[in-house]
Formats: sequence, C-alpha cells, structure tokens
Amino acid sequence: MSHGISFSPIDKITVAYCAWICIYMLLGWHRTVNPGHHFPVYLGILTMVFLFAWTEHRLRMYPDAPERLLKLISFVRSIYPVALFGYFFVSGFVFNRIIFQEWQDPFFYKIDIAMFGYYPSLVWGTTFTQPLVQDLFHFAYFCYYPMIAGLPIYLYFTNKEGFRETIFGLTFVFYLCYFIYSILPVIGGRYFPEAMEFSRQSTGYFFSDLMAFIYRTSTHLGGAFPSSHVAITIVLTISALRHLRKVGILFCVIAFFLTIATVFCHYHWFIDSICGLLTGIGGYYLALWVNQKLTKEIE
Repeated sequence: MSHGISFSPIDKITVAYCAWICIYMLLGWHRTVNPGHHFPVYLGILTMVFLFAWTEHRLRMYPDAPERLLKLISFVRSIYPVALFGYFFVSGFVFNRIIFQEWQDPFFYKIDIAMFGYYPSLVWGTTFTQPLVQDLFHFAYFCYYPMIAGLPIYLYFTNKEGFRETIFGLTFVFYLCYFIYSILPVIGGRYFPEAMEFSRQSTGYFFSDLMAFIYRTSTHLGGAFPSSHVAITIVLTISALRHLRKVGILFCVIAFFLTIATVFCHYHWFIDSICGLLTGIGGYYLALWVNQKLTKEIE
C-alpha cells in the first residue's frame, strides 16, 4: 500500500476534467470568452484538489491530529464536486464554441420535426397553459436541485458505501455531459427567441415564478445536448432504487414528469431529453465500472 498522497476516484476524474478544460482553453484561447478570468479558476480548482489531498495526508501522519478536523476534511473531499457543478455548467459558454463557432441547434430541432412534425419545445407549453399544469411541470423541473444535494448527504450519514457510489456516479455523469457541452454548442428549445421569452415569463404559481426568475437572471447559453437535468435525475433515481427503495419509487415519478418538463418548459429539444435518459442509464453503470478500476489503483 502506498504511503504517499492518496487521490480518491473523485479527485482523479475532477483533475482529468479540469485539465481537459485548461488544455482546451489554451488551444482555443482566441475563441474563448474572457479566458483570463476562467482559466485561473480552473487552475485554482486543480490546486484545491491537490491541496486538500496533501493536507489530509500530512494530518494522518500525526497520531495527535484532531479527529474532528480529519473528519471535516474527509467529508469535504468526498462531496466538493457538488459545489462545483453550477460553476462548471455556467462557465461552459466560455469555451463551448472553440470547435463549432455556430450553434448546432438546427441539426437537433430537425430531428424533433422528423419525429413530431412540429416543435414540442414550442407547442407543449403553449398548448396547456393552465396555471396548475404549468406549475406542476416547473415543480418537477425544480426538484432536480434539491435531489442533487439531498440524496448524497442523506446517504453520507446512513450508508457510506451507497454515498460513495452515488457521488461518484453523479460526478462522472456530470463531467461526461460537460465534456460533450465543451465541444458541442447547443442551446436547446430557447434557441428560438419566442421560446427564450416564454422561459422567462411566469405562467403559473410559485414554481413557475421561481424558474422564470432563474432564467431571467442566468446568462448561460449552451449545454443542452444531452440534457444533464434528465441524465442526473436518472443517476439519482437508479441510486435511490438501489439504496432507498421507497425514495427511488418517488424519484421515478419525479423523473417521468421532469423529462417531459425539460421540453414543456421550453428548455430542451425532445431529442436532448431522450439522449439525457440514455446518458443517465449508460453513464451510471459505466461509472460503477470506472469507480471499481480507480479504487483498485489506490488499494
């Protein structure tokens, strides 16, 4: 067993993702938006990962090291990607048009047209305009946010093995989606100006108001194919079914409505959501295999 600094599977895939973005920005510096601001942030995250690993390693060398401090550092190291997901997503617009300088949405909305003969992302939400229906789907879409934090934290205190499996799967699939976003710029349903405006209007009650506020204040564009909302919800649902059966059944219901909501609320093309579903299922089980391989490397 190695007595040097130990990097967890989470550390390794975070370093790999941040290193990719740094190299990618350097290669496409002149096509990157404000690289002088975001490049140091990604370098800072890389530094943070190494610093936390080094700090925990040094503390464990001393028998009298405060146990509470070790537990705190260990907890932070196990869950820190959750605090980074938002920044990684929003910062994607900085470098997502290095390869393709034009949005690639026409390719994807033509798939929707071929399947339906119309644009579901425009039609569904403007056909069923009843405030209660609007709020139902906006609520389902909003559930994504508390699910991301809630399930991993609960498992951390009740099922450590389930927590490690879940947080790795969550992080792995997020990074997989973000990698695709970095090279494939797709806005989704909001590509059309009228859909962009619809996404910023309150059409129901509380959750419709909340999501409209979020989209009025957010400036990010891109990151639509595949839908990370759907992919991550599927990851959490599979994990809950494995470790918390009753919660998993509830998540199945939420996942059904959320998948429709991504289109109904004008955020995604229908094909984005279908591929998000496939990415979530495939990514979860791929993550299990990758986690096993990386865990064996440090044993």
